[in-house]
Amino acid sequence: MSAGTIADYLESDHRRLDGLLAETVDALAAGSMAQAARAFAQFQEGIERHIGLEEQLLLPHFDEATGPSGPAQAMREEHGRILNGVCNIALWLHSNDRARCLEELDSLARLLSTHNLKEERVLYPVAERILASLGQRDDILARMQEAVLNEAE
Repeated sequence: MSAGTIADYLESDHRRLDGLLAETVDALAAGSMAQAARAFAQFQEGIERHIGLEEQLLLPHFDEATGPSGPAQAMREEHGRILNGVCNIALWLHSNDRARCLEELDSLARLLSTHNLKEERVLYPVAERILASLGQRDDILARMQEAVLNEAE
């Protein structure tokens, strides 16, 4: 996945992850727990990597510019809720509870929808400006892209 800006890169990853979540729901609706589990495992790996990139490469700079109790803290709290939901869904998939999985997936999709909107409209544009002013935007983008390439190897 190549992009010209951090926002483009991370927003593209949001769309990819949304697709994997939709694939999970579709598989469950079709009654294929095995296919749902495979799609969700890809989603889980991807969302964990995505959140890790944001927390390691973006949010520390955001903290420096806005303070540790600013918007970055709210994003971290939401990341925790997202990851908790992901773990719960993985458990429900493992126990073959289709109805509970669909319920939890719906909750996660709603949480991600609002979270992603905040990131795309506020966090990413501000982070781009902060990193550009520090002369670090291109380096951070390259590090994000490199992390994905290293993971694929």
